[in-house]
Amino acid sequence: MYINHEIYKADVLAAANENLAWEKLSGKSLLLTGATGLIGTMIVDVLMKKNRDENLNVKIYAAGRNEKIAAQRFADYISDKNFQFVQMNVNEPIAQDFSVDYIIHAASNTHPVLYSTDPVGTMMANFLGTYNLLEYGVKSKIKRFLFLSSVEIYGKALNANDDFDEKYCGYIDCNTTRAGYNESKRAGETLCNAYISQHGIDAVIARPCRIYGATLRLDNSSVLYQFMLNGVRGENIILKSAGQQKFSFCYVADCVTGIFYTLLNGQCGEAYNIADSGEILTLGEIAKYIGEICGTKVIFELPDEIQARGFSNAVRAVLTNDKLRGLGWTPKDDTRSGVKKTIEIVKTLI
Repeated sequence: MYINHEIYKADVLAAANENLAWEKLSGKSLLLTGATGLIGTMIVDVLMKKNRDENLNVKIYAAGRNEKIAAQRFADYISDKNFQFVQMNVNEPIAQDFSVDYIIHAASNTHPVLYSTDPVGTMMANFLGTYNLLEYGVKSKIKRFLFLSSVEIYGKALNANDDFDEKYCGYIDCNTTRAGYNESKRAGETLCNAYISQHGIDAVIARPCRIYGATLRLDNSSVLYQFMLNGVRGENIILKSAGQQKFSFCYVADCVTGIFYTLLNGQCGEAYNIADSGEILTLGEIAKYIGEICGTKVIFELPDEIQARGFSNAVRAVLTNDKLRGLGWTPKDDTRSGVKKTIEIVKTLI
């Protein structure tokens, strides 16, 4: 297991104990792209927990571009018969000598600095990568394809107090660098439905809100994680705006269970929001809460040019989760409890 901390191990165990039709994965194979990322890492840990404790016997092909990072994150599994790291760039045609039963496509640039410094790579992973994996899925005659989309597909709220259900469509200015992430996620979703229609593939879509947790890499530039890193290091928490934005957040363990509910219970062609149901705090309130936990101050600082190009200009992105709850999913943490857990774990990692 990547993180040897009692809180993290308890979260993995709780996820593995969810009342799901895990038997669908028994004796099957699953290709997971973005396996070394925030979400992918915990997906692997949960499935390997099921394999080792309950003999689920699902073969995991954990795909990523960086073998060194994979060796660190999956050191406990390298010699396990049910685990195999696959060095893969999803932007190239998938030429593997194995077929799989399930695909979870979670590979994507997922933080603001990468949106602005690698906008082409950001778009290609979400569209060309999705195309290559769907093509591979058709050839493998997979049972199901799950595309990990994003809250970003909703764009800016059309009205000040709008919440986003799965049919909501807000405004995106497509003629900007930052729009590459939003628009390519939208296009990836549409491509999944095109393959359902034209090739008969079974595909579902998970739309996480802003996800956080201790499996994030330390170089991730997402605002909430930077707040927590500042706090853990005893540094001032840097707020690069007035802090009035209201966003849905979700702790990584709840996101991972939401993905499994979508994969195993979701209806073909449908999209499902993943967001907790707790109090919706402003960024400023979250920063203040982290400062209180860590004993640090919150200060305001203008973003530099690169950061500003990658930041979202949305001021509200609050997701409903009724549809996913209808599949049986329930989030276990709100923002306060999830942030507190993350801080406790991160203290042992840096």
